[in-house]
Amino acid sequence: MNWFGVYHQDYVQRNGSICDAPCVSKGRMMLCAYGSASEDGLIAMTFGRLCDRRALAAALDCPADAEPAWLALRAYRKWGTDYPRHMEGTVVTCVMDAAGDSMVLSRDRMGEQPVFYARRGDKLAFADHPDTLLKNAAAEPVMDLDGLRELFGLGPARTPGRTFIRDIAMLEPGCALILEGERLRVDRYFEMTSRPHEDDERTTIDTVRGLLEQAVDDVAGLNPAVMLSGGLDSTALTALLARRRDGVMSFSVDYQDNDRDFRANAFRPEMDAPYVQLAARACHTQHRTVVLDSQSLASALGRAVSLRGFPGMADIDTSLLLFSRDIARYARNVVSGECGDEVFCGYPWFRGEAALGDVFPWSGSMELRESLLKPELRERLKLTEYVKDLYAQRVRQAEPDHPCDPKERRMKIMQKLCFDYFMTNLQERAVRMCEGAGVRVLTPLCDPRLAEYVYNVPWEMKFMGGQEKGLFREAVKDLLPEKLLRRTKSPYPKTCSPQYAQIIRQTALRLTMDAEAPIFTLLDRERVAEIARGDMDPAATPWFGQLMAGAQLLGYLWQVNRWMRERNIAVEV
Repeated sequence: MNWFGVYHQDYVQRNGSICDAPCVSKGRMMLCAYGSASEDGLIAMTFGRLCDRRALAAALDCPADAEPAWLALRAYRKWGTDYPRHMEGTVVTCVMDAAGDSMVLSRDRMGEQPVFYARRGDKLAFADHPDTLLKNAAAEPVMDLDGLRELFGLGPARTPGRTFIRDIAMLEPGCALILEGERLRVDRYFEMTSRPHEDDERTTIDTVRGLLEQAVDDVAGLNPAVMLSGGLDSTALTALLARRRDGVMSFSVDYQDNDRDFRANAFRPEMDAPYVQLAARACHTQHRTVVLDSQSLASALGRAVSLRGFPGMADIDTSLLLFSRDIARYARNVVSGECGDEVFCGYPWFRGEAALGDVFPWSGSMELRESLLKPELRERLKLTEYVKDLYAQRVRQAEPDHPCDPKERRMKIMQKLCFDYFMTNLQERAVRMCEGAGVRVLTPLCDPRLAEYVYNVPWEMKFMGGQEKGLFREAVKDLLPEKLLRRTKSPYPKTCSPQYAQIIRQTALRLTMDAEAPIFTLLDRERVAEIARGDMDPAATPWFGQLMAGAQLLGYLWQVNRWMRERNIAVEV
């Protein structure tokens, strides 16, 4: 088999050839990547942060300052295809072995770094961006029925391992793709495992605090700035970082005329601004607020599609992209509180006594999703049936490995589903938008040591004190003023601007008048126009999670059309 890998080639940033990155080849194998190494028939590559570099070097009898790619190469020599277990951190690795006619490609434990691959005939190619595989004809730009079901039934989320494109798969977090001759398999080297929690309350709080400190220590040496929203997650990380060095730079995002346009709701009861200022003063940061305007948010929708390689979260993506561009003027790395709600169970669907339900709680209205499709396609796709069947299957797979009461079982299953579906989408958003702006995002709250420990903490401890994320609050209570410590969860701030809604409304209506728009081979043109002409009440048009509704739904459909048109996506039904 011929193997070809392009990793971090930066295709979305420029229009150079596929070999812009340094290229190494051995026989039928070729690897184009920064940070590669070659020795005695082996080619190795790493990308990302290797957290245990000194310890790994000592275990491999290598110099302490050995480059990560050389460590991966030596780790393969010592441990064979099992070597990814020894590579800790947000690191992707590949080792190609010409003599052994084999290859190992691994993704980091929590899925912070993307890895896509495609197999056609006797060729296998992989890359960090799906467009790279399309550009090199490693995959055809084709969506089949399942791709359409994912796009309109789950999108912008995707089932682990899948993409919307038939020929392109995504390597799941904590997995290694192993190729030996013509045989290909995917091994899981890390998984969130359910087990009884034996620590008492005090020990649990202290352990969580220690793991938080360790996660922040791992990134503090990179001299990062911080995204500061005034919420619990970002403020706690800022406070921990401020204890390690002076002059931490913090950044918050706001929107033009937001003090006039903001409308409180159950998900976002308050504006961030007062809490941001309180947090910046408490942590003694050098703070800047980035104010975004509606036209810029809308104009960046196409760029966000290029960065992801797929339709995403509309202005939830573009706001982060524009926010990150401003941060990049001052810092190369930035800490984000992303993943705190998955790890510590902060989302609304973790609360209450409700049963698991029959669809993912962030899927939005399945009736709305069905109504967009052309009648004949609606009958073929059966979106609701697909999502329900998939959900039931994933619930079975997420069952705890040990006996527990019904509520504990529900919470563990919901948390596992949240890791697999919801968190991976938000991680992709964070990595792609920040990277596209020229800044690297760091997410200490999804450190695998922390996530695995908290996953097994009983719900009563997670909800300590009767408040969501009570365990987290208790672990950091000495760091924050009481008002910040007890602030009710508020999601990433999206624009409430009626001007933005009007821009998107007009954009969607223009799209419905485009006779060549590829999306209307699939969707009911009049139904989309009806939504665009309506009041776009978020309560009536929930699409995904807490943030995508109304204008974000129309923005997503515009992105789907842009994605299909730019990549000349064909549909096979």
